[in-house]
Amino acid sequence: MIVGIDLGTTHSLIGAYTEQGSKLFPNALGDLLTPSVVSVDGGTVLVGQAARDRLISHPEHTVASFKRWMGSSRETRLGDRNIRPEELSALVLRSLLANSENALGEKITEAVISVPAYFSDAQRKATRSAGELAGVRVERLINEPTAAALAYGLQNREEESRFLVFDLGGGTFDVSILECFDNVFEVHASAGDNFLGGEDFLDAMVEAFCQDHSLRRQAMSPQEYGQLRRKLEILKRELGGASIAPLQISIGDRGYEWHIDEERFARLCETLVQRMRTPIERAMRDAKLQPAQLDEIVLAGGASRMPLVARLVSRMFGRLPLRHVNPDQAIALGASVAAGLKSRDAKLDEIILTDVCPYTLGTQIARRDPNGQIHNGYFHPIILRNSTVPISREDMFYPMNDQQHQLTIDIYQGENPLVANNIKLGEIT
Repeated sequence: MIVGIDLGTTHSLIGAYTEQGSKLFPNALGDLLTPSVVSVDGGTVLVGQAARDRLISHPEHTVASFKRWMGSSRETRLGDRNIRPEELSALVLRSLLANSENALGEKITEAVISVPAYFSDAQRKATRSAGELAGVRVERLINEPTAAALAYGLQNREEESRFLVFDLGGGTFDVSILECFDNVFEVHASAGDNFLGGEDFLDAMVEAFCQDHSLRRQAMSPQEYGQLRRKLEILKRELGGASIAPLQISIGDRGYEWHIDEERFARLCETLVQRMRTPIERAMRDAKLQPAQLDEIVLAGGASRMPLVARLVSRMFGRLPLRHVNPDQAIALGASVAAGLKSRDAKLDEIILTDVCPYTLGTQIARRDPNGQIHNGYFHPIILRNSTVPISREDMFYPMNDQQHQLTIDIYQGENPLVANNIKLGEIT
């Protein structure tokens, strides 16, 4: 059995493709959503809701939102040891796998895991490592927008169609433009922001609350700050169904009352909304499409429930987006379809899923000016962003000096003309 996993910043889910279609498995508490939180209590490791509760009571032993650190060297001190992001993710994956094994009654050895479309090479490798540490072979990493499109069944349309998937999760934002024809799912362009999500909108509310009451974040204890974030998170969700949301909270020995309406929330988040526009416009430019050429707009990710998201999409594209699939579950449901495709389930028509390279890849070169001076540190693109993979490209380079016997080829990813502003992936001598 191959399972599909949505390894999210805020919540994670697991499912499989069964005779009834995609099915998600609940955790021990009966919930489909398992908070992506890890806590260490002495020699005991807690994952999920139990760990999330300890974000307030034991913040120094608990960590969340570590998906944003995947692929980095950052470590978190929990208990008496430092833990890497992929190790934390592996603990979440083990919990999910235990839930699915209880539901299916069999051992799980293979998985399809979703990742943000804008994840870098290092972040994808870290996700694979997390799967291996959890004891499963990662058969495929599927981009989250592609998984959302599969959940909506867009591959079942008889006519050729183009659509944009807008995926705003707890910590990452992705935009992908896909085309479906003759059982081929082709990604034309991907863009995004790995540090933009629902948590950032919550941060804006926290800052506004503190300003209105002349509170300093540093003056609050970790427990008080955790309680404030939890209550404001509930407030943010209430704004989705009401025009105004009230709050009552005690911090220290003083009680506070506060409220926020949808209009003020939109003003607070104007900068974040503008950050969402940039990847959308970039993806449309890279795909060489106009809004009228898109057949559908799909919303995915829990943070896409915010009314300001639907308003942004409606204004940019002049139509209402599709959102009849639960945005919290869409990516996991799509990952389960991808797992069914990987296992060649008889109920699924074979679909070819293509992908693109989200970043430009190239090497470092030096240039000689008219005076003969050599200037290093220039980035020479070889594989351009949004090129369909797998891909091969050739380019010709020359040594700077006569009788040169050795050279170092640095490999970078990024869009800046200077390598200092891009990410080094490795080197060959």
